[in-house]
Amino acid sequence: MRDGCIQYVGPDDSAPDASGVEIVDASGATVIPGLVDCHAHFTGLGGANWIARFGDPEADLLARGAEAARDLARMGILTARDVGAPRRLNLRIRDTHRGQVDAPTIIAAGTWLARRDKFPPFVVFVDSADELRKAAIAEMDAGADFVKIAVDTGRTGEEVTFTVEELQPSVRTVHERGKRITAHAQGKGAAVAVQAGVDSIEHGFGVDAATAENMAGHTTLVPTLSVLESFVGFAATDGGRFSESKGASVALLEQALAAVRTARKAGVRIATGSDFGGGSVRPGHLAWEVEMLVRAGLEPHEALARVARLPPRRAGQLAGPQRPSPLRFVRLLPFRERLVDRGGRRRLFGVRDAPDALRERRGVEAHHRLVTEGSRDRRLAEPHSHCGLNVMSDLIVSP
Repeated sequence: MRDGCIQYVGPDDSAPDASGVEIVDASGATVIPGLVDCHAHFTGLGGANWIARFGDPEADLLARGAEAARDLARMGILTARDVGAPRRLNLRIRDTHRGQVDAPTIIAAGTWLARRDKFPPFVVFVDSADELRKAAIAEMDAGADFVKIAVDTGRTGEEVTFTVEELQPSVRTVHERGKRITAHAQGKGAAVAVQAGVDSIEHGFGVDAATAENMAGHTTLVPTLSVLESFVGFAATDGGRFSESKGASVALLEQALAAVRTARKAGVRIATGSDFGGGSVRPGHLAWEVEMLVRAGLEPHEALARVARLPPRRAGQLAGPQRPSPLRFVRLLPFRERLVDRGGRRRLFGVRDAPDALRERRGVEAHHRLVTEGSRDRRLAEPHSHCGLNVMSDLIVSP
């Protein structure tokens, strides 16, 4: 490593001159870069009553954000994209934790924008295309890094709340400001939002082949599969409405898995988001989402790339032109705590910090070499140099 960047990964006989470098023996461990959660809600609590918890006192919401920031950093999640909070509290959480080594870089959308009475009451409601555009401007003026609009409603997104023509003025205005716009679309709203030109689709359980074809090269899909899986689990642990709707939850999960497969086949860029706080999932369970991507048909190494690293492309970026800090440190996972194996079992619930020599927080700028033993996946062992901004930043921000 040099200047916080991985310079070489490959066989020893092709390694650059290592004389004078400090060697960190990482035998028996897996080294991964920091992770990115592309769909988060720092003010949410998660659990079976996650929507009601957004109505808790403001002090509780802010304290929740601080706790989530610490949890994510401990789990190796170094960048998180907050896609909605009551009263734009995520902007305050972002600013409070900016630059702290025990918190991720937070990219925040402010609050949700939605058609009146078609979303929970802690959002900004609008009644027309003009009001929607003005609301988007207000979010950006308040400091939002990107804008989020809810374009359908209901668990399966059967009711579309805006037309293409109503969305397009807001999309143009946001893009003119050099920022990105995303759409909450669990069902039929995805097709409308994609046609209007949004940069990403959140959830996307209803993405079909035609919509996926229109998304390819332009619009990123951020599925949140683990939330649906948790609904199925709640049928046994919480009972009540989850037990009564278990059949519907299973069907919706299968539909969502099929949507991911369809998007992958069409070449749609897929990013990984847990929906912690805004759904039933708790902070730090991002590995569960990676497991679900494997279940949807992605190879384990491919699913890991969706949460850690993507090639530099402009299409499908999820936020505006600001950049997060460079890669601050990497993590070492014991061999028995691999992120995901071919069976899809998640292992990332006990992440350990790398040795001090690998932490930029300690001001290390020397050239380091990572020494490992044993077999390696040849797809990851070919000689190459990697020096990019905080892991999946090529997707999160402008190049």
